[in-house]
Amino acid sequence: MRPMLLPLALAGILAACSSEPEQKTENMSAEEVADELSEMKIEPGQWEATNEILSVNAAGVPGDGLKNMIGQKTTVSNCITPEQAARPSANFLPAQKDSNCTYQDWRMDDGEMTGIMTCQGGGMPGKVVMKMTGTYGPTAYDLDMDMNSSQLPGGMTMNIKAKTTGRRVGECTAT
Repeated sequence: MRPMLLPLALAGILAACSSEPEQKTENMSAEEVADELSEMKIEPGQWEATNEILSVNAAGVPGDGLKNMIGQKTTVSNCITPEQAARPSANFLPAQKDSNCTYQDWRMDDGEMTGIMTCQGGGMPGKVVMKMTGTYGPTAYDLDMDMNSSQLPGGMTMNIKAKTTGRRVGECTAT
């Protein structure tokens, strides 16, 4: 699949402050995530995903450079085959082949999804930890992401809040 969720630097905060005891994160295999994704029941066809950067923070980067990133949108189009729709792989989330991602606490239930994905490689510099929360249905999904990038060139770290909206737009187009 082609990149679908930004030059994946891409979320809403999964856990707010509360008086409940902190829960241990559960690491998940790609197969376990695919099992969770099978709940999506998405329709095959041509899908478009648009990612918008809502906020950016990076120590040592001039504010004007960061301001220029805010509001940037990236839209990609992807054909989802009937086989992919029936059983999306864990690569559906980063929408990158060979993204080398690990997953924690990924849950999908009754149209809502949450989870944490940590990725390295797949054309991305450094390491990105994405906390995601959103909604899904057979023809659309919306994800809020809180991304923390580390191990970037020069030792820089970056925090990005972004929103991704995916929609089925019709039958697959010829490539």
